Amino acid sequence: MKRHLPSAIRTLAVAFTCALSIFLSPIFGSATANASTVSGAFNRPAARTLNTTPASDVAVGLPRCNATQLHVWDYFAEGAADYGAVVIRLRNLSAHGCSLSGYPSVQGINQWNGAVRTAAHTRDSYMGGWESTKPLPVVALRAKGGVASFFVDFITGDDIHACPYLNTLRVRVPHSTTVFTLTSTELQACKDFEVHPFVPGLMGTAQ
Repeated sequence: MKRHLPSAIRTLAVAFTCALSIFLSPIFGSATANASTVSGAFNRPAARTLNTTPASDVAVGLPRCNATQLHVWDYFAEGAADYGAVVIRLRNLSAHGCSLSGYPSVQGINQWNGAVRTAAHTRDSYMGGWESTKPLPVVALRAKGGVASFFVDFITGDDIHACPYLNTLRVRVPHSTTVFTLTSTELQACKDFEVHPFVPGLMGTAQ
């Protein structure tokens, strides 16, 4: 009888272990599932951004920006060779987020004779713009501070009187009749007067 005692003890130990694991499995199984859910949340790939702009600034689903929500100003960009450019910047001052996409409308007024020149829509140029083959971005401007921008550029000339000298720009955002008039510009736009799409950030260029 004594020879069979170790075997009986082992059998009881195995049975006790199985019973204990069955009893505890709902508890630890639930904790494991929760841990997996939490880990999945933290391991989710980061959303892509454009030109180091936060992902919250590149989004769809927001209403289009109304002109009444926006403050618009110009920023002179450093030219290169015979190219000149100005960055037009827009800031959402309202309490509601909105979005901009596509091309703005830009007209330049010639100081010499008052003639109006309309900037051609182009994706990008030597100076910048939307430097990507992907569809044009939809730029979200968060409430009270979100920004977007776009490039206006042109080719200059040697004789200031031989080319249109644009000292006023008229800017309209899509689906709006409101005109923003900018008078601090002095653009010697001899040819290739162009405007590029809205992009995130303040630099007028992204990819």
